[in-house]
Amino acid sequence: MNQELIDQIKRIVERVLQEQTPISTQITHEKRLLAIFGATQLELDEPIQQLHTCRQNGWKITIILSDLATQVINLEPMYTAFGEENVLQENALSNIATFLETYQQIVLPVFSYPMAAKLALRLVDTPCTYLVFEALSKGKKVIVASDALNQDEVSVKTGPIFSKLENDYVNALSELGVQLVPMTQIAESVIERVSGSRTIVEKTLISATTISNLDVDVQELVYANPTIITPLAREHAKKRGIELIPKN
Repeated sequence: MNQELIDQIKRIVERVLQEQTPISTQITHEKRLLAIFGATQLELDEPIQQLHTCRQNGWKITIILSDLATQVINLEPMYTAFGEENVLQENALSNIATFLETYQQIVLPVFSYPMAAKLALRLVDTPCTYLVFEALSKGKKVIVASDALNQDEVSVKTGPIFSKLENDYVNALSELGVQLVPMTQIAESVIERVSGSRTIVEKTLISATTISNLDVDVQELVYANPTIITPLAREHAKKRGIELIPKN
């Protein structure tokens, strides 16, 4: 059997396997951003503008509102900017795992003191906090606006005790991998591209098509075990200088 026939068979096998792979495990190549809003008294003009800038740069945005946020936030500006169909309520989510597979980045544009405390203390008791922790565990980018932590949004946050707690929370969040930025830099942080970036793939099959669809600056592809990597995929990765790394 000559090499040309062998390569042809490989391509056919790859195509069949790719078609049999469940849609939920396919890597998403579109730029998708999940924005989580908790309860806040801060104005939403700036966060909405930042997300709008992301959308202008090709990001598809879905918004999730915490249960308390739906009771204190004026939703009309959000509906107007992004469409009511793209603004979801936390208590109405039916398949949380889908969000983790679909979205490359998560942003919390109005990071409140109570949310900071929950995340810092690893208190995962709501869909929103669960999404953030699972995203961090999968190595995905989580960006939060730090503005609320520098304001007296919570009236009891006075004196040295709360100041120390705040510093402890910020340190804990940084250790978890959370990227804290000023609200005015949300879009910049989402859009920025880092040379030699790492991509994490959550799927059961990595084919040559998977490698071809990676961004040009990807140099490391982290995959979950067990995962099938086709020989042609390994060949493509080698040609592009992409290192295939199993996730621990």
